[in-house]
This record gives sequence, structure tokens and C-alpha cells, in this order.
Amino acid sequence: MKPEERLEQIFRENENKGMAVAITGSWGVGKTFFWNTFRKNNPNKKKYVYVSLFGLESLSDLKTHIYSHIENNSSAIEIPRWIRGLPSILKETKISQFGISSSAKIFDSLMFNQVKDAIICFDDFERMSNKLDIKDVMGLANQLKLERNCQVILILDESKTENENKKKYVEYKEKLIDEEIKITSVEPLIRASTQGIDAPLIDLMVEFAEKLEIHNFRFFQKVIKLYGKFIEQLPKEVAYSTKEIILIRVLQGYFIEDFGKEYKFGWDDIKLVFEEKQKDWSKRRQKTYESLKLIAYDFVYADEWLIEFKKYFDQIQEPDFIRLAELANSHLISEYNHNVRSELERLMMQWRNLEINSQFCQKLYDASCKRIGFESLENLNFYYELLVEFGDESLACELEEKIKRWLQERYISTGHSFVEDQFSFGFKSENKFHIYLKKLNDELPYQGLPSLIEIIYQYVGHSGWNSHTDSQVLRSATKADWKDLIFNGISKDERFKEFHKLGVLRKILNQQMNVELQPQINALIFEVLDDEAKVSNPVRQKNIEYVIKRLKE
Repeated sequence: MKPEERLEQIFRENENKGMAVAITGSWGVGKTFFWNTFRKNNPNKKKYVYVSLFGLESLSDLKTHIYSHIENNSSAIEIPRWIRGLPSILKETKISQFGISSSAKIFDSLMFNQVKDAIICFDDFERMSNKLDIKDVMGLANQLKLERNCQVILILDESKTENENKKKYVEYKEKLIDEEIKITSVEPLIRASTQGIDAPLIDLMVEFAEKLEIHNFRFFQKVIKLYGKFIEQLPKEVAYSTKEIILIRVLQGYFIEDFGKEYKFGWDDIKLVFEEKQKDWSKRRQKTYESLKLIAYDFVYADEWLIEFKKYFDQIQEPDFIRLAELANSHLISEYNHNVRSELERLMMQWRNLEINSQFCQKLYDASCKRIGFESLENLNFYYELLVEFGDESLACELEEKIKRWLQERYISTGHSFVEDQFSFGFKSENKFHIYLKKLNDELPYQGLPSLIEIIYQYVGHSGWNSHTDSQVLRSATKADWKDLIFNGISKDERFKEFHKLGVLRKILNQQMNVELQPQINALIFEVLDDEAKVSNPVRQKNIEYVIKRLKE
């Protein structure tokens, strides 16, 4: 029987009886949401009050809150709220009449005595003040149940109750609680908070919650919010597969961020791994990997989407939304490419199930070739190894050559930034394509690096820099490069029209891009200025010498 059906049955069977029901579950699972939804779907004419124990510091405060906030859902005449609220105003205020001194506490007591035949919900036990004893709260709940014929609901996470209070709670639980409703799933909360999201994606979140045993809705609130943020950055019309991969990457990122240590799963585990290579893994890590793979293959599958999302979660930089839009519009999410992905997944299942046939290697080769540029080098290396393992060295060599050709083309056009992206999960010395790309980078270390004037503009104009690439450019800049920048580049570049050379040079001479390079940079710049002064006419010479003097101040 579902929790809401069980609770409805409890209320039906105890319609005119006092009772106490505990709604329990882990923190963030949606206990309060469950209760509020139940009330909405099962209207009751009884008076009702919701009591958050957070902020209440005495039994007197608790009683005052109960009668001053009680709601009358029937048509009977009730005490006006302004009268019920008097004690909270007059608390501890002495009133003298006919020579007799009395306290607002008397009024407090009289009003509380009127509370009967009501539904009273106590919540936030975990956040209860240490000035309020749980023994007093449970005792009051018991009094309301037995003496006032009230139906009491207690919403709590027993595991979060403080040790001393936990002992007292256990002591009273047996005497007070008649029924217990355990909330173990965040599914209702997820479904209620995902309007406008495709139904299969909602199902994916629910399955993720169940298989990974994540019962904290605050986790999914973050996921839903970030998913929406990324979707907003893309064209209005995107394929379902694009939405799915974005949701998977967001789930993945927050999972690693919030639960990675506990579940023994990190960014480096997002790859295809032979079972024999998992033998040194902990049981928890193996279970996590298999659970993620069963939910969706993309959870253990690296691609360009993963590279961009990892940037966000590592807080290195914002993802390249232009690149993400390109991916969304490219054949990466086309039906054709989706079919290729499905074919690769089917082939992976074939060998795992001992079902490969004579066409397996050819099909694997064909599908792998179509995915060059979209698969991670980890996956491509894995497909290459499978071809070798299953005896087709010829196809393995052809695949290797095609991948290396693509790597060379991309490196020549984009340089070191391409290497950074491909090695964002670390350099793998056993991966032949990582080795090849590293060799390219070693042989052509300055390929694709920004120009000296470009990094100076970004630094002077926007106070921005890339600590890796910019350091390489500064380190390799020659005296001739600095001369060209100072006496040609800055003058001709429209972006510098709002800056004067003295200000630009001052900023360069105190740059923070790489402090260790400062002596080298300063020496070259002053040499350039000295040389230029020597070959200039007397007037210009004095101008340059004065600038040098100001720069050295």
C-alpha cells in the first residue's frame, strides 16, 4: 500500500479518535511535502495547526503557537485571531484589575484549554532549540492525543535527532506513536517540480534517485535549476538526445561534487573499463559504476559535452556555450549519429554477453570511424584495443591511422587548448592516442598559442589571462617581439585607442600572469626602450628617456 493510501486509511479508521502518527524519513526526502500534499488531496473539516519547532524556546511558546495559529476549517464560530494572539503580545506583561495582579500566562492557559478535536502537525524536530526539551514536546503531544482527542502528526528524521533527545524520543515513541509512515522516495517531489521537462527525463531522474539511493530532494532542486540554465543557453529547438545528455552531465557533476567521496566515484571513472581492470576497485565503486551504466550508458561515457561540463563543476571557467550550441546543432545529436551511438552500445553488450560473430570487428571499426571527433580518446583507445583483442590487426591499424590524422589536424588548427581539453581528465600513459598527442605538443609547443598582443590586450583591457598558455607566450617572447608590440602593435590596434603606452607598459611591468617571468620581461622592455632612444632624434629621445624614468619610479 502506498504511503498516502495508508495514511488515508489511518484517518478513516480513527475519524473521531485521538491518535499520533509519525511521518519519518531521511533529511530532504520530502516528508513535509508529503504531508502538505496529503492535506490538499484529503480535505478535513477539523481545526488544524502546523507547528515548526524551529525558533520555539519553551513549552509556553509552543502552547501559544498552537492556539494562536489554529485554523478552523468548519463553519462553526471561532475565537478571532486577534484575541488568540494576545498572549504573544502580552507575554510576561503584568495586568492589574480590582487590585489583583495576574499574568498573561493565565490567559495563555485558558486559551490552550480550548484546543481540542484538532489535527496538529509538529515539524522540524532536528532544528529544535536545545532550550526546548523533546520530552516536553512529546508529553504535550500525548496530552493532546489522550485528553483533547487531537490527531497528532510528528514529522521527523530519527537519525538526525541529537543523542540525548534521541534517547528521550525512543522512550516516548512506544507510548505515544500509534502508526508510522515511512517516506523513502523523492519521486513525488521530483514529479511535482519538473513541469515542462520531458517525461522520459523525469523518469531518468527518478531512476537515478532509486538506483543510487539518493533521497535528498535538495540535490535534485540543484539539478533541475542548472539543467534549465543550460537549456536556456541553447537554441529553442533542440533534439531530445541533447536534453538527455545535458541532464546526464548535470546529474553526473552534482553527484561527483556531493557524493563522490562516499560513493568512490570521480571524473576519472567516466570511461569504459574492462571488468578485469575493476578487480582492484572497492565493492562500493564497482556497484556505483554498474548502477550508473544501467541507468544510461552516457554516465560512463566521455565526450565533448563532458569536457565542457567538467569545466563548470571544476570552476575553472564557464563552459563554452558557443561550442555547446554547435554540438546541439551538429550531427552529434542527429538521428544518424544517435543510431551510430546505439550501434556501439549494442556491440559493447555483444562481447560482454559472449555473442560476437564474424562481422563484429568490421561493424566496430565502421562505427568507431564515424565517431572520431565526438568520442573521447579513452573510448577510441578502448575500441582500438577490442579490435586487437579479437584478432583484426589490420582494422585496428586503419582505425589508429584515422584517429592520429584527426588529432594532427585538430592540433595544427587549435594547438595547446585542444590538448588541455583532451587531457582534462589527466594524461593516460597507457593510451596510445594520449601518447601521440603529447608527442605533437612536445614537438610543436607553441602551436595555436595566442599572439603576444592578444594576451596583453586581454590583460590590460579585461584583467584576464590564461595562466598556462599566456605564460608560454611571455616566456618565448623575444626582444624583437616586444619592440614590435610597443612601437607598432599597440599603435595600430584599434582596441588600444583608449589606452596610452605609458599605462600599458606600467601594467606589463607589474603583470601577475607569471610573476617569475617579471625580471626577464622588464629587462627586455627596458632594452627595447633604451635602443629606441639611442636611434631617435633629440626630442623623441628625451620623450623616451622621461618615460623610462617614470616607469622606474
